[in-house]
Amino acid sequence: MNIVMTRAKSAWLLAFGDVVTLLITFFIMMIALHKGEITKIQQWVEKQITETYQVLDAQVKNQDLKMISVQRTVRGVQLTIQSDNAFKSGEYVPTEQLQKELVATGEMLKNSALLNIEESAENREVIQRAKADGMQWLPEVIVEGHTDNDKIDPLSTLRNNFFLSTLRAQSVMQILYKESGLAAELFSVSGYGEWQNIASNDTEQGKRQNRRVEILLTASFQKNNEN
Repeated sequence: MNIVMTRAKSAWLLAFGDVVTLLITFFIMMIALHKGEITKIQQWVEKQITETYQVLDAQVKNQDLKMISVQRTVRGVQLTIQSDNAFKSGEYVPTEQLQKELVATGEMLKNSALLNIEESAENREVIQRAKADGMQWLPEVIVEGHTDNDKIDPLSTLRNNFFLSTLRAQSVMQILYKESGLAAELFSVSGYGEWQNIASNDTEQGKRQNRRVEILLTASFQKNNEN
């Protein structure tokens, strides 16, 4: 009798163990599939950003813009304004030449696929699938101002380099917003003054590199908090 009960108990334990193993395997497969789906989405996003970079780079070269260059960075597509003739020393209003180039750049942004992603039927399908999963497509145009570490003229109405960099970024953003006709919520502005230098401020060449405005075009899927 005891032998029969022991065998029955062992069989039950084996059956329970099989169920647990199957459940663990199932969850592992679900996690792997979920990660695979995320990877596909990430690859799709990177493809959109890279294609946008290629188009903008060609447009900037074709229009022979002197003050604006284009790079593909880990953050997205970066347009950099870096010229002694972009702004007058200690001022934040773009020079006439830079204003012309920003008007041209605004037109480029207006037709940018990354910022008008749903114009393509294929892209609309991807966006809608992501939306059904509680994900929202968020494109951005982030304008960031930077300066060297030269002190602001005491007679200037500006208090420091932080204010100067912020106002330069804002003046650039306003032209891009007006000329592109894109939604206001796509744009944001930041000023970093001298605190994110990319070269040494000990040389004049380094200071030239640090005096810049960067326009970042990027996009990502983010969890919709409303869901």
